[in-house]
Amino acid sequence: MKYLLIIVSITLFSVAFIIFHSLKLPDKIRKIEELINNGELSKANGLLKRIIEKKKNYIPAKYLKARILIQQKQYLLAISEINSILTMNDFNRHVKELELRYHLTNLYHELKNWKKEIEEYKLILTINPNDTQANSRIGISYYHEKKYKLAKQHLSKALKIDPNKKDIYLPLGISCFKISDYKQAESVLLKALNNPIDKIEAQYTLGLIYKLKKDIENATLMFTQASKNSKYFLDSLFNLGELYFQTGNFKEALTELEKGIEKISYSDESALPFRYLLAETYENNNKINEAINQWEIITTIKTNYRSTKQKLKSYKDLVSNPSLNSLFSNSIKDLQPLISDIITFLNFNILSKNQINHNEYKYKAYNIKRPNDPPIIIYFNRTTQEIIENIIISFEKELNYENFKSGIYITTSNFSLKAKTFAESKSIELYDSKFILSIIKKIEAKKRK
Repeated sequence: MKYLLIIVSITLFSVAFIIFHSLKLPDKIRKIEELINNGELSKANGLLKRIIEKKKNYIPAKYLKARILIQQKQYLLAISEINSILTMNDFNRHVKELELRYHLTNLYHELKNWKKEIEEYKLILTINPNDTQANSRIGISYYHEKKYKLAKQHLSKALKIDPNKKDIYLPLGISCFKISDYKQAESVLLKALNNPIDKIEAQYTLGLIYKLKKDIENATLMFTQASKNSKYFLDSLFNLGELYFQTGNFKEALTELEKGIEKISYSDESALPFRYLLAETYENNNKINEAINQWEIITTIKTNYRSTKQKLKSYKDLVSNPSLNSLFSNSIKDLQPLISDIITFLNFNILSKNQINHNEYKYKAYNIKRPNDPPIIIYFNRTTQEIIENIIISFEKELNYENFKSGIYITTSNFSLKAKTFAESKSIELYDSKFILSIIKKIEAKKRK
């Protein structure tokens, strides 16, 4: 009986000891949590190690260990610890699955592992489909992966649930732009302008939208604002240059593009579109030598870039000929006296003239020697490009539209064989650069006399 009492006493004492220590564990966990919150990670780690040595799979301790690893930026170890918790039975008694999943999404985000981050958010959405943060973050992850349609789907849902999530305006707006939903893109990006962090990128993207819509005024405004930021400086200048170029404002185009010359590397292949547009702008401002310089740089970077080799050949031939050079180094308006002299040499007097663009003029004239003949149209085209059949066909259609029976087409270049054949069958006279040069020589000789 005595021995039985001793055994019972020892058993009760052991049970009481275990219960006492188990009751002390939550207190220790709370103490460790307090140390973590205060940033005292070394002390927290010391206490935690002692618990884990005795209870290796104690979930609250493992969770706190993961939190310490996160604060120490040991992300891979933290991921491993959290995933091990998720494999344990009844982990939900100590920590919610959503909380663990959110930790994993943040960790994968820090590691830029967008694929794993999206996988975690998908799991969160199976638990709570209307989770605002999950929809928002999965949308942003898809945005980083350039999966813009899926990004729009989730970001739109997040914004519908919480209209105050201003941080998703920019990625949603750009995603909409990338999938050509310009209406929603514009609406959302205009809201993003109120966020100083997103403002510049929103302005640049809005500029692209307005450019597509041919809203020149707003596009110009947005690109001008975006150009103040170094990241969007060259791209904004390029788009401004294109806007002005397309509307025939070549001086304004040149003003914008020249601001970026010093920022372009001589070996930067990505800057070739900028250089090419700059060269064309020089060409249209009658700055042929400057245009040639840009085309020469382009050919050293990429030999067969667009029509650069052909342009270089044409203009080098032109520059080597003083008479032709003068035709391109002056504005088309300044050339009117010379063109009038050329037309006079053809025995025609100008009745009226109309400037088509910076290189082309259309004249109505009558024959001096046959004043009773009906007037004709004379077209002058300053170009280095060969005049092909389609151009002469268009000229013939214009003659028919205005009820003219014949016409003259003058160019500073040459005509293709098909263009010549077509003109012969349609009462259209063609005069090329050789003719112009011969007339210029006669005009100069006459002036000298």
